Amino acid sequence: MKRHAGTRLTYRDGALRKAPMILLSAIVLIAGIAKMEIGERTLTAGVFSILLLVVVVLYRRFRRSAVEGPWVFQAAAAIGVTLGVLTMISGVVHSAAVTAVAFSEHEWAPLTILRFTTGAMLIYSGAMSIAMYRAIRGGRRWAVGVAAATSLLFWLYLILLLPLPGTGGTVPPMLGLWSAYLFWLGAAVLATMRRDATEPRLGQQG
Repeated sequence: MKRHAGTRLTYRDGALRKAPMILLSAIVLIAGIAKMEIGERTLTAGVFSILLLVVVVLYRRFRRSAVEGPWVFQAAAAIGVTLGVLTMISGVVHSAAVTAVAFSEHEWAPLTILRFTTGAMLIYSGAMSIAMYRAIRGGRRWAVGVAAATSLLFWLYLILLLPLPGTGGTVPPMLGLWSAYLFWLGAAVLATMRRDATEPRLGQQG
């Protein structure tokens, strides 16, 4: 009976912790939309809603396969694979468009090189998020660290692009999405630290 009571308490606490984390994520995403031009906000909000639905479906599926682990790992994995697919597709489309323009105009200015770099960063960051999501879903600490390092690198690159002209319709929403992903990766790290601190005490009580 004590074990069941403790299990119910753990799930209840977990449910209480989800609310502020989801709220903070929503604030980050709304801030990204707010920095866009007015005509693009509705379309971006619709895309975000579809992404949220995909994340919820994946999270429930991941959670059913790993009930005993911290729920935040499955949430981070669902966000990571969804964002990874979106970012990788965006990178491929972006790189194809830049390549077509560069070869048609025969112009290789510094701005063209920067656009190629952006495409490469999109593809690399998306591919790494897709590659890491299975290990994150399984609660692997090293996978969370690799994903966090990759995400932080891309996040800093987006910050550098933000002041440049012509980025108001693409960089802010992507920056909001990756900020939310970094937030959940950080939550996964904190969950791991808390679990490591709790296990010795449980062993002593046993």
